[in-house]
Amino acid sequence: MWDAWVEAGKTSNPDAPTLRAYTSGDALKLIVSALATNQHNQQVSLGNVVLAPKVSEVKPPEAPTEATVKDCVNTENWLNYQASGGLVDNVPGGKRLMTATVSAADGTWKVSAFQLGRVGTC
Repeated sequence: MWDAWVEAGKTSNPDAPTLRAYTSGDALKLIVSALATNQHNQQVSLGNVVLAPKVSEVKPPEAPTEATVKDCVNTENWLNYQASGGLVDNVPGGKRLMTATVSAADGTWKVSAFQLGRVGTC
């Protein structure tokens, strides 16, 4: 999910096909909305995130169809810029707690929902 979001963010493309390969449901809606807002405001997201995801729960345990994944996402080097150049603001990125639900459907696992905390939540 993150690689697709970071790549789509370089041009603020809410129609990037890779987003739909890794996300669905509320997760897809949230990312598409963020990208569309940036596109409307002529902003892009540049840089990269640092990830170390860990599965914290699977349901049902005997034949999982859903997993909860937690991470401390580091966005220090993934910032919003005006498409014409220059940072949007002086607000730095940082470490944010993320909890994601990953769901299996038709043999494919996709992030179906996530909550991303504010900077400093982990």
